[in-house]
Amino acid sequence: MGAARWYRLGIGLVLVVVALWVLLSRLDPIWNGHPAYPTTLFVTIAIGVSLIGFALWPWRRDPEPNGPPWESNSAPAARTVGGAGRGWRVTGRIVGGVLALLLVVALVWLRPYPAGASALGALTPDELVTVVDAPTTIELVPAVPKDPEVGLVFSPGALVDPRAYADLLRPLAEAGYLVVILKEPFDLAIVQPGQSAGPIDDHPEIARWVVGGHSLGGVTASAFAADNPATVNGLLLWASYPSGDLSGATDLEVTSISGSNDQLATPADIQESRSKLPPDTDFVQIAGGIHAYFADYGEQPGDGAPGIDRDTASAEIVAASLALLDRVGTAAPPA
Repeated sequence: MGAARWYRLGIGLVLVVVALWVLLSRLDPIWNGHPAYPTTLFVTIAIGVSLIGFALWPWRRDPEPNGPPWESNSAPAARTVGGAGRGWRVTGRIVGGVLALLLVVALVWLRPYPAGASALGALTPDELVTVVDAPTTIELVPAVPKDPEVGLVFSPGALVDPRAYADLLRPLAEAGYLVVILKEPFDLAIVQPGQSAGPIDDHPEIARWVVGGHSLGGVTASAFAADNPATVNGLLLWASYPSGDLSGATDLEVTSISGSNDQLATPADIQESRSKLPPDTDFVQIAGGIHAYFADYGEQPGDGAPGIDRDTASAEIVAASLALLDRVGTAAPPA
Protein backbone atom coordinates (compact mmCIF):
# COMPACT_ATOMS: atom_id res chain seq x y z
CA MET A 1 0.00 0.00 0.00
CA GLY A 2 1.45 3.35 -1.08
CA ALA A 3 2.28 6.28 1.18
CA ALA A 4 -0.84 8.19 0.18
CA ARG A 5 -3.07 5.33 1.25
CA TRP A 6 -1.24 4.85 4.53
CA TYR A 7 -1.70 8.57 5.11
CA ARG A 8 -5.45 8.38 4.48
CA LEU A 9 -5.76 5.30 6.66
CA GLY A 10 -3.89 6.94 9.55
CA ILE A 11 -5.84 10.19 9.41
CA GLY A 12 -9.12 8.30 9.10
CA LEU A 13 -8.39 6.07 12.08
CA VAL A 14 -7.43 9.05 14.26
CA LEU A 15 -10.62 10.94 13.37
CA VAL A 16 -12.88 7.94 14.00
CA VAL A 17 -11.22 6.79 17.24
CA VAL A 18 -11.02 10.24 18.84
CA ALA A 19 -14.55 11.29 17.83
CA LEU A 20 -16.01 8.01 19.08
CA TRP A 21 -14.11 8.26 22.35
CA VAL A 22 -15.31 11.84 22.92
CA LEU A 23 -18.90 10.87 22.12
CA LEU A 24 -18.98 7.76 24.29
CA SER A 25 -17.08 9.31 27.22
CA ARG A 26 -19.60 12.19 27.48
CA LEU A 27 -22.58 10.67 25.71
CA ASP A 28 -25.28 11.95 28.10
CA PRO A 29 -24.33 15.66 28.24
CA ILE A 30 -23.39 15.75 24.55
CA TRP A 31 -26.61 14.05 23.44
CA ASN A 32 -28.75 16.30 25.65
CA GLY A 33 -26.96 19.52 24.73
CA HIS A 34 -27.04 21.76 21.68
CA PRO A 35 -27.03 19.70 18.45
CA ALA A 36 -23.91 21.45 17.08
CA TYR A 37 -21.43 19.28 19.02
CA PRO A 38 -22.88 15.82 18.30
CA THR A 39 -23.40 16.82 14.67
CA THR A 40 -19.73 17.78 14.41
CA LEU A 41 -18.70 14.48 15.97
CA PHE A 42 -20.86 12.46 13.56
CA VAL A 43 -19.50 14.40 10.58
CA THR A 44 -15.95 13.78 11.82
CA ILE A 45 -16.66 10.06 12.12
CA ALA A 46 -18.15 10.00 8.61
CA ILE A 47 -15.08 11.74 7.17
CA GLY A 48 -12.81 9.31 8.99
CA VAL A 49 -14.72 6.27 7.75
CA SER A 50 -14.62 7.65 4.20
CA LEU A 51 -10.85 8.09 4.38
CA ILE A 52 -10.41 4.58 5.73
CA GLY A 53 -12.60 3.13 2.99
CA PHE A 54 -10.86 5.16 0.31
CA ALA A 55 -7.49 3.87 1.55
CA LEU A 56 -8.42 0.21 1.86
CA TRP A 57 -10.98 -0.55 -0.83
CA PRO A 58 -8.88 0.15 -3.93
CA TRP A 59 -5.90 -1.61 -2.33
CA ARG A 60 -7.89 -4.81 -1.83
CA ARG A 61 -8.95 -4.82 -5.49
CA ASP A 62 -5.89 -3.29 -7.16
CA PRO A 63 -3.07 -5.66 -8.15
CA GLU A 64 -0.65 -2.74 -7.84
CA PRO A 65 0.21 -2.59 -4.11
CA ASN A 66 1.75 0.84 -4.50
CA GLY A 67 -1.48 2.31 -5.81
CA PRO A 68 -2.11 3.97 -9.16
CA PRO A 69 0.86 5.41 -11.05
CA TRP A 70 -0.01 9.02 -10.15
CA GLU A 71 0.30 8.17 -6.42
CA SER A 72 3.27 5.82 -6.65
CA ASN A 73 6.56 6.98 -5.23
CA SER A 74 8.21 5.33 -8.24
CA ALA A 75 6.29 7.43 -10.81
CA PRO A 76 8.52 8.76 -13.58
CA ALA A 77 10.03 12.13 -12.80
CA ALA A 78 8.73 13.39 -16.10
CA ARG A 79 5.24 13.40 -14.65
CA THR A 80 6.19 16.06 -12.16
CA VAL A 81 8.30 18.85 -13.50
CA GLY A 82 11.35 19.17 -11.27
CA GLY A 83 9.61 17.14 -8.53
CA ALA A 84 7.16 19.98 -7.94
CA GLY A 85 4.17 17.62 -8.04
CA ARG A 86 5.57 15.45 -5.29
CA GLY A 87 6.40 18.55 -3.25
CA TRP A 88 2.81 19.76 -3.46
CA ARG A 89 1.57 16.33 -2.36
CA VAL A 90 3.87 16.34 0.65
CA THR A 91 2.79 19.89 1.55
CA GLY A 92 -0.85 18.93 1.19
CA ARG A 93 -0.41 15.95 3.48
CA ILE A 94 1.34 18.07 6.10
CA VAL A 95 -1.42 20.69 6.00
CA GLY A 96 -4.10 17.99 6.14
CA GLY A 97 -2.39 16.32 9.07
CA VAL A 98 -2.13 19.60 10.99
CA LEU A 99 -5.80 20.40 10.36
CA ALA A 100 -6.82 16.91 11.50
CA LEU A 101 -4.72 17.32 14.65
CA LEU A 102 -6.31 20.70 15.43
CA LEU A 103 -9.76 19.19 14.92
CA VAL A 104 -9.23 16.28 17.29
CA VAL A 105 -7.63 18.55 19.91
CA ALA A 106 -10.66 20.87 19.71
CA LEU A 107 -13.10 17.96 19.97
CA VAL A 108 -11.35 16.65 23.08
CA TRP A 109 -11.13 20.11 24.67
CA LEU A 110 -14.84 20.69 24.09
CA ARG A 111 -15.91 17.70 26.22
CA PRO A 112 -18.43 19.21 28.67
CA TYR A 113 -18.49 18.97 32.45
CA PRO A 114 -21.48 16.67 33.06
CA ALA A 115 -24.37 17.65 35.33
CA GLY A 116 -24.54 15.99 38.73
CA ALA A 117 -27.37 13.89 40.11
CA SER A 118 -28.85 16.75 42.14
CA ALA A 119 -29.17 19.00 39.10
CA LEU A 120 -30.64 16.24 36.96
CA GLY A 121 -33.19 15.52 39.68
CA ALA A 122 -34.25 19.17 39.64
CA LEU A 123 -35.44 18.71 36.06
CA THR A 124 -38.29 16.45 37.11
CA PRO A 125 -41.61 18.24 36.46
CA ASP A 126 -44.21 18.49 39.19
CA GLU A 127 -47.24 20.57 40.15
CA LEU A 128 -45.08 23.68 40.63
CA VAL A 129 -42.84 23.63 37.57
CA THR A 130 -43.19 22.28 34.03
CA VAL A 131 -39.94 21.37 32.29
CA VAL A 132 -39.73 21.87 28.51
CA ASP A 133 -36.56 20.34 27.07
CA ALA A 134 -35.97 21.63 23.51
CA PRO A 135 -32.94 21.26 21.21
CA THR A 136 -31.48 24.67 22.17
CA THR A 137 -33.18 25.53 25.49
CA ILE A 138 -34.48 24.12 28.76
CA GLU A 139 -37.51 25.98 30.06
CA LEU A 140 -38.62 25.88 33.68
CA VAL A 141 -42.19 27.14 33.51
CA PRO A 142 -43.95 28.13 36.74
CA ALA A 143 -47.44 26.83 37.36
CA VAL A 144 -48.43 30.20 38.87
CA PRO A 145 -46.55 33.08 37.18
CA LYS A 146 -45.88 36.39 38.90
CA ASP A 147 -47.81 39.46 37.83
CA PRO A 148 -46.32 41.16 35.88
CA GLU A 149 -44.62 38.17 34.34
CA VAL A 150 -40.83 38.24 34.54
CA GLY A 151 -38.46 35.90 32.69
CA LEU A 152 -34.81 34.99 33.05
CA VAL A 153 -32.66 33.81 30.14
CA PHE A 154 -29.57 32.15 31.57
CA SER A 155 -26.30 31.43 29.75
CA PRO A 156 -24.19 28.58 31.23
CA GLY A 157 -20.46 28.83 31.75
CA ALA A 158 -17.97 27.51 29.23
CA LEU A 159 -18.08 23.74 28.68
CA VAL A 160 -20.68 23.17 31.39
CA ASP A 161 -23.69 20.93 30.79
CA PRO A 162 -26.69 23.35 30.80
CA ARG A 163 -28.62 20.94 33.01
CA ALA A 164 -26.06 21.49 35.78
CA TYR A 165 -27.79 24.80 36.63
CA ALA A 166 -31.24 23.35 37.21
CA ASP A 167 -30.68 22.83 40.93
CA LEU A 168 -30.09 26.55 41.52
CA LEU A 169 -32.52 27.92 38.93
CA ARG A 170 -35.53 25.75 39.69
CA PRO A 171 -36.36 27.69 42.91
CA LEU A 172 -36.70 30.82 40.78
CA ALA A 173 -39.32 29.07 38.65
CA GLU A 174 -41.07 27.78 41.76
CA ALA A 175 -41.30 31.41 42.89
CA GLY A 176 -43.23 32.29 39.72
CA TYR A 177 -40.52 33.32 37.25
CA LEU A 178 -40.03 31.78 33.82
CA VAL A 179 -36.46 30.47 33.56
CA VAL A 180 -34.90 29.61 30.20
CA ILE A 181 -31.52 27.87 30.30
CA LEU A 182 -29.70 28.16 26.99
CA LYS A 183 -28.10 25.15 25.35
CA GLU A 184 -25.19 26.90 23.68
CA PRO A 185 -23.39 25.64 20.56
CA PHE A 186 -20.39 23.63 21.78
CA ASP A 187 -21.28 24.82 25.32
CA LEU A 188 -19.66 28.18 24.58
CA ALA A 189 -21.85 31.28 24.88
CA ILE A 190 -19.55 33.35 22.67
CA VAL A 191 -20.28 31.11 19.66
CA GLN A 192 -23.83 32.55 19.47
CA PRO A 193 -23.85 35.74 21.57
CA GLY A 194 -27.34 36.77 20.44
CA GLN A 195 -28.98 33.49 21.40
CA SER A 196 -30.97 35.10 24.23
CA ALA A 197 -33.12 36.85 21.63
CA GLY A 198 -34.75 33.56 20.63
CA PRO A 199 -36.51 32.79 23.94
CA ILE A 200 -37.44 36.46 24.36
CA ASP A 201 -39.15 36.47 20.97
CA ASP A 202 -40.84 33.16 21.75
CA HIS A 203 -42.52 34.53 24.90
CA PRO A 204 -44.32 37.80 24.13
CA GLU A 205 -46.39 37.30 27.28
CA ILE A 206 -43.36 38.10 29.46
CA ALA A 207 -43.45 41.76 30.43
CA ARG A 208 -39.88 42.13 31.69
CA TRP A 209 -36.70 40.23 31.02
CA VAL A 210 -33.53 39.51 32.95
CA VAL A 211 -30.52 38.00 31.21
CA GLY A 212 -27.73 36.39 33.12
CA GLY A 213 -25.10 33.75 33.23
CA HIS A 214 -22.24 32.04 34.94
CA SER A 215 -18.63 32.92 34.15
CA LEU A 216 -18.27 33.28 30.35
CA GLY A 217 -22.06 33.02 30.10
CA GLY A 218 -22.39 36.12 32.26
CA VAL A 219 -19.91 38.02 30.11
CA THR A 220 -21.98 37.19 27.03
CA ALA A 221 -25.22 38.08 28.80
CA SER A 222 -23.82 41.48 29.76
CA ALA A 223 -22.99 42.18 26.11
CA PHE A 224 -26.53 41.20 25.12
CA ALA A 225 -27.96 43.53 27.77
CA ALA A 226 -25.80 46.39 26.48
CA ASP A 227 -26.97 45.79 22.91
CA ASN A 228 -30.67 45.46 23.81
CA PRO A 229 -31.53 48.16 26.37
CA ALA A 230 -35.14 48.35 25.23
CA THR A 231 -35.67 44.63 25.85
CA VAL A 232 -33.56 43.78 28.89
CA ASN A 233 -34.56 45.08 32.33
CA GLY A 234 -32.08 43.20 34.50
CA LEU A 235 -28.67 41.51 34.49
CA LEU A 236 -27.69 38.62 36.77
CA LEU A 237 -23.99 37.81 37.01
CA TRP A 238 -22.80 34.60 38.68
CA ALA A 239 -19.03 34.61 39.21
CA SER A 240 -18.74 36.90 36.22
CA TYR A 241 -18.28 40.47 35.06
CA PRO A 242 -19.33 42.62 32.08
CA SER A 243 -17.56 42.61 28.73
CA GLY A 244 -17.96 46.37 28.32
CA ASP A 245 -18.98 49.49 30.19
CA LEU A 246 -22.55 49.37 31.54
CA SER A 247 -22.09 52.09 34.14
CA GLY A 248 -24.42 54.43 32.26
CA ALA A 249 -27.28 51.90 32.07
CA THR A 250 -29.13 53.41 35.01
CA ASP A 251 -32.43 51.73 34.07
CA LEU A 252 -30.80 48.29 34.30
CA GLU A 253 -31.20 46.36 37.56
CA VAL A 254 -27.97 44.40 38.16
CA THR A 255 -26.85 41.85 40.75
CA SER A 256 -23.34 40.43 40.80
CA ILE A 257 -22.92 37.29 42.93
CA SER A 258 -19.42 35.93 43.48
CA GLY A 259 -17.41 33.68 45.77
CA SER A 260 -14.62 34.92 48.01
CA ASN A 261 -12.53 31.78 47.33
CA ASP A 262 -13.11 31.72 43.57
CA GLN A 263 -9.80 31.55 41.73
CA LEU A 264 -11.30 31.76 38.22
CA ALA A 265 -13.47 34.85 38.62
CA THR A 266 -11.42 36.21 41.47
CA PRO A 267 -12.51 38.85 44.03
CA ALA A 268 -10.06 41.20 42.32
CA ASP A 269 -11.85 40.64 38.99
CA ILE A 270 -15.20 41.39 40.62
CA GLN A 271 -13.82 44.50 42.30
CA GLU A 272 -12.49 45.76 38.99
CA SER A 273 -15.91 45.28 37.40
CA ARG A 274 -17.59 47.71 39.78
CA SER A 275 -16.69 50.72 37.68
CA LYS A 276 -18.24 49.05 34.60
CA LEU A 277 -21.65 48.43 36.21
CA PRO A 278 -24.41 50.84 37.25
CA PRO A 279 -23.71 52.58 40.58
CA ASP A 280 -26.70 50.91 42.29
CA THR A 281 -25.55 47.36 41.35
CA ASP A 282 -26.05 44.89 44.19
CA PHE A 283 -22.76 43.06 44.86
CA VAL A 284 -23.19 39.87 46.86
CA GLN A 285 -20.15 37.87 47.93
CA ILE A 286 -20.57 34.29 49.11
CA ALA A 287 -18.03 33.94 51.92
CA GLY A 288 -16.00 30.82 51.15
CA GLY A 289 -17.77 30.27 47.82
CA ILE A 290 -15.96 28.95 44.74
CA HIS A 291 -16.56 28.97 40.99
CA ALA A 292 -18.00 25.45 40.82
CA TYR A 293 -20.62 26.22 43.49
CA PHE A 294 -22.70 28.09 40.90
CA ALA A 295 -23.71 24.80 39.25
CA ASP A 296 -23.62 21.08 39.93
CA TYR A 297 -20.82 19.79 37.68
CA GLY A 298 -18.10 18.67 40.07
CA GLU A 299 -14.66 20.19 40.55
CA GLN A 300 -13.11 22.56 38.01
CA PRO A 301 -9.35 22.80 37.43
CA GLY A 302 -7.87 26.05 38.70
CA ASP A 303 -10.71 26.74 41.12
CA GLY A 304 -10.16 27.62 44.77
CA ALA A 305 -10.82 25.56 47.88
CA PRO A 306 -14.30 26.00 49.38
CA GLY A 307 -14.71 27.59 52.80
CA ILE A 308 -18.45 26.95 52.97
CA ASP A 309 -20.64 23.94 52.26
CA ARG A 310 -22.45 23.76 48.93
CA ASP A 311 -25.98 23.79 50.37
CA THR A 312 -25.38 27.00 52.31
CA ALA A 313 -23.76 28.67 49.30
CA SER A 314 -26.62 27.56 47.04
CA ALA A 315 -29.21 29.05 49.38
CA GLU A 316 -27.40 32.40 49.36
CA ILE A 317 -27.07 32.38 45.56
CA VAL A 318 -30.78 31.61 45.14
CA ALA A 319 -31.82 34.29 47.63
CA ALA A 320 -29.75 37.01 45.93
CA SER A 321 -31.01 35.96 42.49
CA LEU A 322 -34.63 36.01 43.64
CA ALA A 323 -34.11 39.48 45.08
CA LEU A 324 -33.06 40.75 41.67
CA LEU A 325 -36.07 39.22 39.92
CA ASP A 326 -38.34 40.71 42.59
CA ARG A 327 -36.82 44.16 42.02
CA VAL A 328 -37.32 43.89 38.26
CA GLY A 329 -40.91 42.79 38.77
CA THR A 330 -41.76 45.67 41.07
CA ALA A 331 -39.78 48.40 39.29
CA ALA A 332 -41.71 51.19 37.62
CA PRO A 333 -42.33 50.42 33.94
CA PRO A 334 -40.15 52.36 31.50
CA ALA A 335 -41.57 55.63 30.25
